Amino acid sequence: MNIELVAKNLPASDMLKSRIEQKLSKIESRLGQKLFVRVRLSDEGNEQYGCSIHFSAGREFTAVTVSPTLTQAADESIAKIERMIRKTSRSPRDGAPVE
Repeated sequence: MNIELVAKNLPASDMLKSRIEQKLSKIESRLGQKLFVRVRLSDEGNEQYGCSIHFSAGREFTAVTVSPTLTQAADESIAKIERMIRKTSRSPRDGAPVE
């Protein structure tokens, strides 16, 4: 997996970077394809931090969140991506996986 991590107006800790990489690698293994992921972390002001995650896996997936901590913002963005992937892998009629 290739990850482009951009931290705008703040330093991103190694612990946060490895946490994001670990969670995204689980998504990559579930999808069964190499991913190029763009992660943008930012200081939104007023003690709020943003995380934007974008990648393509047959479809484009983008999640943007703002939270009181960087870790929480990253976790929420990854959770959004996971929900999007689950929704696209299910049939709209019966909820069964599409083959």
